[in-house]
Amino acid sequence: MKKTIRIILLLLALLLAAFFIFRTPDTDRAEMIAKYGSEASRFVDDGHGAKIHYRDEGNKDGPALLLIHGSNSLLQTWEPLVALLGDKYRLISLDLYGHGLTGPNSDGAYDADTNIEAARLVLDNVGVDKAYWVGNSMGGWVTWRAGLSVPERILGLVLIDAAGAQVEQKGQPYLGARLARSSVGQMLLPEITPRFLVKSSLEENFAQPERLTEELVDRYWELLRFPGNRKAAVDRTKTPRQPEKWAEIGTLKMPVLLLWGEQDKVIPLAHGRAFAEAIPGSKLITYADAGHLPMEETPEQVARDIDGWIEGLAIEAVAPNEE
Repeated sequence: MKKTIRIILLLLALLLAAFFIFRTPDTDRAEMIAKYGSEASRFVDDGHGAKIHYRDEGNKDGPALLLIHGSNSLLQTWEPLVALLGDKYRLISLDLYGHGLTGPNSDGAYDADTNIEAARLVLDNVGVDKAYWVGNSMGGWVTWRAGLSVPERILGLVLIDAAGAQVEQKGQPYLGARLARSSVGQMLLPEITPRFLVKSSLEENFAQPERLTEELVDRYWELLRFPGNRKAAVDRTKTPRQPEKWAEIGTLKMPVLLLWGEQDKVIPLAHGRAFAEAIPGSKLITYADAGHLPMEETPEQVARDIDGWIEGLAIEAVAPNEE
């Protein structure tokens, strides 16, 4: 009996030692804001104790695009598009709750309606009534859900490798997401998040991992460890996604553009085709050399296709008046 107790105590001691050896503490809030904020960074109080980080960039007289990132991402994912489209469009990006410099939701809520309300708050704060909503992955899910709930705020939807389609072919979540869904991962990830885990997860999102820079990995790793973000990442996995809403997607009335990386393993192209089939009048464009993040891997193509699509909508709107 005593021997068993000693063994148990030894194992506990080893686990405790391992915890302190491998533990990766939170980054410092002020330091992260100084490092990853920009001249365009602004914060709006949500009235519940959180401050939503956003940027309002580009041509303030141009059509507005609201850019919504995916799970465990951040508004910097849109920087290549901002650089390419900023002369012509107004580009508004935000860090959703539990991401980037925004930090966690005070109520621990990460459902679609909560994120949509955050996006609406940002639009209200910059004085934009309607915008083209552009969303990637989980942000794509938030975007098409916004199309159902707040169509009066939307000129059109751009869904980039969006989540939420109910199809038989399932994707392969990246390593970090797989761990976050496991009981062991949910216990450990808020405290132990090694850099190699973040790098491996990012590599699974890229069709060509050589495009992934060490600076980019550092940014994702450090902002994932922004106070409260890791706990939020675990809590998001427990948030109901309301798959029954998929039955309503055919009721969307605004124009819809679908952009998809053909090498996306996280949300395969079959999901993009399901969106295209379910949404009347939608347009699907695919990229042979991109994975889950086309706006980072092939930003020139994505910028060109968004611009061309919006230009086409403008021509269609004017044409009847010219007859």
